[in-house]
Amino acid sequence: MGIYYDGGMIVGELASELDIPETEEIKNYEWVHQNGLDKMAQYYDCNLEDCYIGFCVDDVPVSEITGEWLDNVKKLSDRFEKLLGVPARLIGTQDIW
Repeated sequence: MGIYYDGGMIVGELASELDIPETEEIKNYEWVHQNGLDKMAQYYDCNLEDCYIGFCVDDVPVSEITGEWLDNVKKLSDRFEKLLGVPARLIGTQDIW
């Protein structure tokens, strides 16, 4: 067993800022995946409340940002807000598992 890490960009919000009911299903991240969302853990064995929930997007250099990439971020932001009722942020973070 080891600790693995990655990182990138996610359009979403910190789970503690979301109104997600505390159930065993939620704690096991099933709700996240059932709703087509991604999660990124800030540290190993991260509690759900400390994870970012949202939609992962390509992590690209600023010089490679295109109108298509920005349109996709805005589309995912709208989808996130409709699903969870909270405005999304574009967040760069690590994902550790």
